[in-house]
Amino acid sequence: MSQRTSSLTRRQALTAAGAAAGGGLLLGRTPVAALFGADPAQAASCASLTPEMTIGPYFVEEQLNRSDITTDQATGSALAGTPLALTLRLVDEDDGCAPVAGAWVDVWHAAPSGKYSDEQVEGTSGVTWLRGYQVSDAAGSVAFKTIWPGWYRGRTVHIHVRVRTFDAAGRATYDFTSQLFFDDALTDEVFAAAPYAARGTRDTRNAADDIYNGGGSSTRLQPTRSGDGWAASFTFGLSGVPSTGAATTTPATSDDTTVAARLLGLSWKRSVRGVRLLDLRLRTREATTVEVRLLRGSRTLERRGRRALQAGTHTLRLPLGSGLHAGRATVRVVVRDGAGNRVAISRIVQLPARAR
Repeated sequence: MSQRTSSLTRRQALTAAGAAAGGGLLLGRTPVAALFGADPAQAASCASLTPEMTIGPYFVEEQLNRSDITTDQATGSALAGTPLALTLRLVDEDDGCAPVAGAWVDVWHAAPSGKYSDEQVEGTSGVTWLRGYQVSDAAGSVAFKTIWPGWYRGRTVHIHVRVRTFDAAGRATYDFTSQLFFDDALTDEVFAAAPYAARGTRDTRNAADDIYNGGGSSTRLQPTRSGDGWAASFTFGLSGVPSTGAATTTPATSDDTTVAARLLGLSWKRSVRGVRLLDLRLRTREATTVEVRLLRGSRTLERRGRRALQAGTHTLRLPLGSGLHAGRATVRVVVRDGAGNRVAISRIVQLPARAR
């Protein structure tokens, strides 16, 4: 990672912006160009903290270092679909939005048929299209040649993204997952043509997708036409990236690659003394440790430290301090299992008003 020589001034600027906005940067991708004076290009690339989302189906540790993910590695045949050129950039929110270089960035998504590759349950074992990773360059960027994702029952159209750094032994030192979404009208336009039209009308749009409603509006791509397809870019604002740099060694492999946990719901209560309480219902199917944070932008408002949980359904309670203003915030639940896997679940919530 880059040296932390210029982060203080930028942090002060971000803090000032948060105060002016009523307690924090707006959620989502919020340019802060006005704050950095003579360096508008750098400022325009700075985004507020990107929400983490469930890793979802179907991550496979293929270790396919490639930019063009449209092909099957074994046959070399390309999957038909509307071309999509995807550029992703990583910036470190804790280091004044400095580029994050040397990170593994995996992407994977459904085909126009609605299926994921290399999954027995999908009947695609041994096939590797629409999967791959790139290592971020000095500018924190990676680029992928892919196609517009397909849909499957119960989910809106999306792309999975996983960002990791590793130590020399291949152990993950940072692991972030999220999902990218599309404007429904653009997807309708793409799906009106082959090969997507053969599947018929999709059953879930953005507004009906639970994961999209947990912060997807802030990770929605804005594609533009490019040749016979589309091009899109997105800047990920990350926090907690190791400052010692990222090793690009091969990650240690394991049959256990996911965390069996699900956030069932959120609800607000007030104590007899009027303290605002956020209750989170979490179900786990294995022993885990859980950490809960309440965020505005990249600023932590409240935090509940790691707590060990056994398999089962649990209620986690997060009290809010009296100094916190009402308004939008992000709840992030980070769950880790004994195999070293990690999943972060984010939801946008509306903080209720303080008691008077």
